[in-house]
Amino acid sequence: MTVKVAVFGAGSIGCYLGGQLANAGLHVTFIGRRAFQKDLNLNGLTLTHWARDDIHIPAEAIQFETNPESVQNADIILVTVKSQDSAQAGTEIANYVKDGAVLISFQNGVGNVEALQNALGKPSILGAVVPFNVTATAPGHFHCGTEGNLTIADHANPNVKHLQDAFARSGQGCDRVQDILAVQWGKLLVNLNNGLNTLHGGTLKTALVQAEYRKALALSLEEGLAIVKASGVTPANFGKASPEKMIKMLRLPNILYKPLMNTVVKIDETARSSMLDDLELGRRCEIDYLQGAVVDLAKSLGQDAPINAAIMRAVKTAFAKGVSPKMTGTEILEITRR
Repeated sequence: MTVKVAVFGAGSIGCYLGGQLANAGLHVTFIGRRAFQKDLNLNGLTLTHWARDDIHIPAEAIQFETNPESVQNADIILVTVKSQDSAQAGTEIANYVKDGAVLISFQNGVGNVEALQNALGKPSILGAVVPFNVTATAPGHFHCGTEGNLTIADHANPNVKHLQDAFARSGQGCDRVQDILAVQWGKLLVNLNNGLNTLHGGTLKTALVQAEYRKALALSLEEGLAIVKASGVTPANFGKASPEKMIKMLRLPNILYKPLMNTVVKIDETARSSMLDDLELGRRCEIDYLQGAVVDLAKSLGQDAPINAAIMRAVKTAFAKGVSPKMTGTEILEITRR
């Protein structure tokens, strides 16, 4: 029997994940906005990767819907909406999730499983982490510009193993772990770069080659790491380096950093944060679930997170204006000192 998968919130990440599963032979229903439906119906779905072969799925082989009831036959539902939309997503699909279905939250942040749980009341909601960057480069065309294996909370349901195997058939590594919260916090700390990249307004590489930009990112990571550890969680490594090692690397001078740049996480020349994409496309900002999560956790511990709070304010200002301020590394570092 073919495992049926629904991707709820099929934007860049959802189309990329669902496309890999469809390529591996699973029955995939994409559920998202009409604009994406139109793009895929006209152009099909093309997935490119900085180091792997392209995948193309013709338009006639794609099932793309716009209504939440389309999840009703799915054995596995991948939730890929933005974090701020988790509660609403859970409410929309609550009456259509069939008994025994497994929901997997492939979203940024650490509170999405709880938000979905509160809305759905279903027991099988698993946390997951997408470590890589995906950008829409043309209608129906999505490019992965960084490396990394997916991570899913381990679960006894055999369909989770089927999902893992399907990703592997498309060349996408997928790990199952017991402590998904540690992985989520490890990814969230790395994702603190999304806000800085939005302020910079360029690619990840053009930002990270600036020593002052890296110093600002190191300060943000350092503050976040201390707060997460104070809460009793030890964040998992992201890529090949621990958070502590990553902070040390970010503080290296250019002459030492540049040769190491791709040893932790490989990044191609075009990769940039999805938050910068959201800004340019007029979408809502996810900063409350990144820097904001650090600030909120600090408050719950009776502490402050002034560096991440300052970055959060600057990003919200950029979204209010609808344009990146295109700051230099020096200007971003100055924000952390206010």
